Amino acid sequence: MISAPQIAIDALIASANGFAADADKPKYVRLADAFADCIVSGRFKPGQRVPTEMDLARDLPLSVGTVQRALSKLAETGMIVRHRKTGTFIADHQSQVNEVFVYRFKDPATGKTMLPFVRTLFVSVDESDGPWRAALGGDRLVRLDRLVWFDQQPPAFSSVYFSYEHGREYLDIPIEDLHGSSLHRMLIERFNLPTIRMEHSVSCHSLDDHACEQLFLPKKTTGLIWDIKDFSFQDTPLLFQRYQLPPGHRPIEITEDFGP
Repeated sequence: MISAPQIAIDALIASANGFAADADKPKYVRLADAFADCIVSGRFKPGQRVPTEMDLARDLPLSVGTVQRALSKLAETGMIVRHRKTGTFIADHQSQVNEVFVYRFKDPATGKTMLPFVRTLFVSVDESDGPWRAALGGDRLVRLDRLVWFDQQPPAFSSVYFSYEHGREYLDIPIEDLHGSSLHRMLIERFNLPTIRMEHSVSCHSLDDHACEQLFLPKKTTGLIWDIKDFSFQDTPLLFQRYQLPPGHRPIEITEDFGP
């Protein structure tokens, strides 16, 4: 499961008490102000988990409706991010990538490109069998497991495989330094290996148990499996990506337009 430290509820209670005298404002606004005060003052840190609406209502104490309205207001301002499956977190803007080669979508209202948030879960040496081994060659690969999502949208589970030569550096990088990182950009900066082309394969079958666990889905949930093989100069295999998209995920759009 996703492990993240939880906000200090006593700090929120103290801040909420400080705003309680402002009777001209509705309760949900005062609660949102208390949250904002804790975030701006640094008492709440980026990436910390917010308790459930029921827990907040019990501990403050306030009605669930008041808590829901306050959290909605905070989400609108970008101070928190909310996920139907994984919970609510203090926004970590360093987790939003500034460029994406694959997992990006167009806002249906504005047509602008939407960039996802990325949170790295695990980095490991991988010796498992799968299409990633055939694509990259070699018995030892480096695998990064990540959650990727758009604000207020359910996340997808992503596994990125590198050759050991290209991926071994990630084994020594603290996980928190990989949140929001562009792995393609790292390959360009460290090895001068841009992605020249990609091959895509899309299928519909059961998500693996690890993905279901991280997405809070029952085992064997059927979803979309999206595999991408990246190639660089002289058609050199660069990396293998597998996205596991849960039911109800927004439609994907595949293009082959690469920047320099």
